[in-house]
Amino acid sequence: MASRLAIAVSAIGFGQSAFVSLVPLMIERLHLDAFAIGAATAAGAAAFLVGAPLWGAAGERLGQSRLLRLLAVVMLAAQVIFAGLLFEAPQAPALAIGVLVLSRVIYGLAASGVMPTAQVWVSRSVAEEQRRGALGLISAGVSSGRLAGSLPAALAFISPLLPLALFVVSPIMLWLAPRGRAPEAKTDRAPAARLMPFDRRILPMLAMGLCLTLGFGQVQIALGPMIGRKFGLDATPATSATGVALMLVAVVMIAVQVLVAARLRLSERGSVLTGCILTATGMAALALAESYPTAIAALVCAAFGIAVATPGYTAWLMRKVAPAQQGAAAGWLASTHVVGQSAGALAGGYGFTIWPYAPLLACAALAVVATLIAAATRTTP
Repeated sequence: MASRLAIAVSAIGFGQSAFVSLVPLMIERLHLDAFAIGAATAAGAAAFLVGAPLWGAAGERLGQSRLLRLLAVVMLAAQVIFAGLLFEAPQAPALAIGVLVLSRVIYGLAASGVMPTAQVWVSRSVAEEQRRGALGLISAGVSSGRLAGSLPAALAFISPLLPLALFVVSPIMLWLAPRGRAPEAKTDRAPAARLMPFDRRILPMLAMGLCLTLGFGQVQIALGPMIGRKFGLDATPATSATGVALMLVAVVMIAVQVLVAARLRLSERGSVLTGCILTATGMAALALAESYPTAIAALVCAAFGIAVATPGYTAWLMRKVAPAQQGAAAGWLASTHVVGQSAGALAGGYGFTIWPYAPLLACAALAVVATLIAAATRTTP
């Protein structure tokens, strides 16, 4: 069940990777700069704040399988709007930004429910000692989607529309989710109180997730323009180079999450500490890299770190709350992730206009902050 669900949620990773690789094409077609695109992407964060905590409850009522298929339809509609924008390429910047914001808000509202639904489904379906490995498998599914989304971008020299076409239809992959629903939450206590994001049990893990996604979100939005400027590439070659970089990052993350994360003899805190240190090291090395292979190696190091840290703090979060509150906890974590990614897109786009390497150093600094939070957080519930 977990393997099939991981394949379905790869649609989220595909959308992330394909969208990032399309940034040079958006700049060229829509006559927008990286800051404007980052601002439009950040606007979708409001939808996640509303959607993610609510989808967990919707999954309980509708069933996880039915909910994922419904979300796929809404995400597909948003992708069609985005494709129409690039195809028509309006000359008025205000119109282009407005339509881009609309497509990202609709997409974000629906996509915010995918990971919380999948995480609760898996968490309740496996034994506690298998939970971190199962959650790592779900994360590997997202990474597999990033790999799949990077591949057509790397082949953009064949047709610039190839990444766009596959980006549009990617939500259909959610229909590959298995049928059924998660087992009922088992508890002999009174109904759990509504879980809020500032609950002291979960706040440290949410903060860790926010730091890492805020940092890496800055790098993602600036990666294409940075590669283009650093190596003197035009829009289409920069799209291909970005696609290759993201493809290698995805391969590493899949390998870590499937083959390494479950076998590491590290505690949840140890996983987070190790991952954050690797991420900070990789980002600092990427800022100093003077060749494309060196830059790729540094990016891969950072990706390795994120792949180790994410299942660690996710399992830590699930263990901190009652079973009946795991859906809400997963929703708040997903909301935090996307807020971090969206705010990172905004900050990264702005930071790039000031100094091309500002997003990289900001990511390294945020990884250090996440390290300090993990070191100071109690491991007991």
